[in-house]
Amino acid sequence: MEWWLIRHGMTEWNKERRYQGHSDTKLLPGEACGLSPLRAELAETAFSAVFCSDLKRCRSTLEYISPELAAVASYDSRLREMNFGAWEGQTYEMLKNNPQYRNWIDNPQEVTPPGGEAWPAFEDRIKEIYAELDAFSRKLVTERVEEPILIVTHGGVISILGTILEPGSEGLWNAKWKVEPGKVLRITHKQEFNSMG
Repeated sequence: MEWWLIRHGMTEWNKERRYQGHSDTKLLPGEACGLSPLRAELAETAFSAVFCSDLKRCRSTLEYISPELAAVASYDSRLREMNFGAWEGQTYEMLKNNPQYRNWIDNPQEVTPPGGEAWPAFEDRIKEIYAELDAFSRKLVTERVEEPILIVTHGGVISILGTILEPGSEGLWNAKWKVEPGKVLRITHKQEFNSMG
């Protein structure tokens, strides 16, 4: 079963390299959001199911690339980006001298952004939705459904899914799981990757 993981299109905060997290930012207008190639690519593909983060930038991405898929998608807050708390709207340059931020960069599993989401909570949230997607995929396979699943989400979520699918791959900082805004990563969901540890 193939999963198509799409990172939402370009936002102003992406351009400015600001942490977005749970902030409900919107896409850049028109062609600036960078989704036209993806829209053309998806027009050629049928999907067995569509899942999407409930934040505006993901919803708008799905609406832009396929209004038909947006109308039948399951929107889920568990597919949201990590909540960066007080650091949302800030850039690395603005935060680089903050000792707590430096500690978080070095050890995100142990340090929590002020007012934000602890790493274990973020990881558990993604593992929970992964377990449901995994069960759903298995069901489709037994029913001989071959069309891929489409998931529209955020960069951090894709990274965590990467660590679940490939344990030990250090997803958050691993370039293999880095997806640029408005791009898709296609993965084959295999049975041997189902252990979540």
